[in-house]
Amino acid sequence: MSWNKNTIRRSEIDKTIELLKEFKVKYKLTTLGKVPGYGLNDAYEDISEYEIRKLEYNDFVILEQMIRDPDCDMDDVISSFKFEKSKAPKNWKIEK
Repeated sequence: MSWNKNTIRRSEIDKTIELLKEFKVKYKLTTLGKVPGYGLNDAYEDISEYEIRKLEYNDFVILEQMIRDPDCDMDDVISSFKFEKSKAPKNWKIEK
């Protein structure tokens, strides 16, 4: 753990769910797995793991992924990637 590393969640899943609820669109949210947090903010907030999720709605899939930076002073980021269901990767890695 470094004094400068943090875990940043830049995923669009939560915002998308808010809109889906507002417009009464059915969706399915699942957890693909959990990844550890190595940032200083994780220690302060007592977060040991982050859920990596998958959101499915209509003909779309949004997949999350933890993108690690090997530099101990650079942030790790949880990002989301949107795909058409037919083009979504089958073997998605939850951590990169």
